Amino acid sequence: MAASTTHRGLKTWARSCDPWRLCSGRMRLRQRSTADSCRAMAEPGLLTNWSGAGWVLCWPLIARGRLVMHPDGWSRLVDHLRAAGFDDETMLAAGLAKPTRSGYLVDRFRDRLTFVAHDIDLRPVGFVARARAADPKYVNSPRTQIYAKRRSPVGLDAQQTRLTRGAIPVVVEGPTDALAISLLGDEWAGASPCGTAITREQAAILRLHAVGDTVIVMLDGDPSGRHGAERALDALSAQFRSVLAAELPSGDDPASLFRSSPGLLRATLTNARPGFEFAIDLELARWNKVLDHLSGQVGALRSVAPLVVKLPTERIAGQVARLARHLDLEERIVSREVLASVGRRPRSGALRGDLEADPDLDSRSP
Repeated sequence: MAASTTHRGLKTWARSCDPWRLCSGRMRLRQRSTADSCRAMAEPGLLTNWSGAGWVLCWPLIARGRLVMHPDGWSRLVDHLRAAGFDDETMLAAGLAKPTRSGYLVDRFRDRLTFVAHDIDLRPVGFVARARAADPKYVNSPRTQIYAKRRSPVGLDAQQTRLTRGAIPVVVEGPTDALAISLLGDEWAGASPCGTAITREQAAILRLHAVGDTVIVMLDGDPSGRHGAERALDALSAQFRSVLAAELPSGDDPASLFRSSPGLLRATLTNARPGFEFAIDLELARWNKVLDHLSGQVGALRSVAPLVVKLPTERIAGQVARLARHLDLEERIVSREVLASVGRRPRSGALRGDLEADPDLDSRSP
């Protein structure tokens, strides 16, 4: 990819969005103010210092101007914005700069691949930036008048066309994981909440932009990822009729598996199973050490029964039989406990009114 082509893509991106506007209306950090801060992206020395899944996956978006590399240097963006006439208070309020102990302002996202976070209408409101080696790996914009992490997913904006054509949204942990999913093909659209916590606001935004009524959750193949996927099921099932879970091999995330075996990542998505069936197995695993006692067997049954009734109707009978075998209990006992847990199913679908009922959710300027 020629440097001039990359420059044109970055300039187009800078003109097409206004990610640093302030709700107060006092001042806006204009689109043109980002161009110089992005130009270091095209320097060969900078590009070769980035390697691995992060860089390989990000390159397609970088080439199209949807992703930028914030340059190295302590205050290159701060200096540029000052020269353009913006004061320190505005840069701090917009979350682009932070003060040092000595009182100097420095760039918040220096030397990081920078993804854009969007609001309900997929307008840019903040950033999520990945370091090449520094700790922490990811840095988010601070909470501002228009940005809050709990209502600002990453990845949907570039996939609106795909979603309107019926692509299944796939919730993953990180922005590069979302890229990995999307590079597999048009069947899926990766979206990231930037962590293992998937909020009801994020689920509602996802539902608003999806045509189908199915969603897949695929968090990292480690304990925190598996438990995060389990916690996400209620939020997602409140919006989608079918919530599936795709389980990664232990120690893998979507980006790393894409790098080593795209075919295996595709197969993992294709074989996703009902999310609450996945949650049942996680819960049963917590009881493994006491299943040789009747009290443990009954305790495990009562723990998973509320999850069984959330399965698709056609899978409940099979799950009852499986639990009876696993727990060494009679099927009638299992059925009785499951029936006792029956409650109303969450409704499916999201309306714009649902999203804007909470004033903190609506990130649009007054």
